[in-house]
Amino acid sequence: MTKQSIFFIWLLSLSLLGISGCAKQMAKQDSGTPPPASQTNQQKDHGQTKAAAAAPTPTKTSGTDASAGGDKQMVASSASPQPEAKVAIKADKKDPSAQEAAAATKLSPLPPKRIVDTINTLTNLHRARYLSRTAQYDFYVGGKIDAKYDLGKSQLIVTNAPAHDKNSVTCDYAKNGEMVAGKKAIPAHKVEECNKLINQLDAYMTE
Repeated sequence: MTKQSIFFIWLLSLSLLGISGCAKQMAKQDSGTPPPASQTNQQKDHGQTKAAAAAPTPTKTSGTDASAGGDKQMVASSASPQPEAKVAIKADKKDPSAQEAAAATKLSPLPPKRIVDTINTLTNLHRARYLSRTAQYDFYVGGKIDAKYDLGKSQLIVTNAPAHDKNSVTCDYAKNGEMVAGKKAIPAHKVEECNKLINQLDAYMTE
């Protein structure tokens, strides 16, 4: 072989060695490249599926329980009294004008119409006695009440006990229903006693 042939073979060998070394380096680089995007997404989805399976399942509240709770709250709110109502009740209790008005109504004489109705009932009651000598209608309940209506004087006289009893109360009413006061004003306690007597008289006459 000539020197030229030997030199050509040597260059060819070097070329082959260089090509093989480049191929190895390219193979190493290919092995270090990240996996495709589709493979990465599949791995992420698989991890999320495992995490979801491991997480505890939240307990569901039934619609019936929720509605029952709502109903209880509605009942409790409706049963509780409103603050405005409490304030109004306290105001009435502490209002002195309301208390004074109630006391005045209690101690005031009964309306005249009420007395006129009582007189009409007495003069038309079949159980009442009519005394022609004195022209009086008399209705008497032993030891409890005695009512007389004098036609001549047009006056109703109601007594709760015999006249000689120290605890007796005598009430005089005119034909128009007004109380006969006389010279002195009628005491409040007597007005109250007379109101009770008229109520008792009406109750006895309607029995």
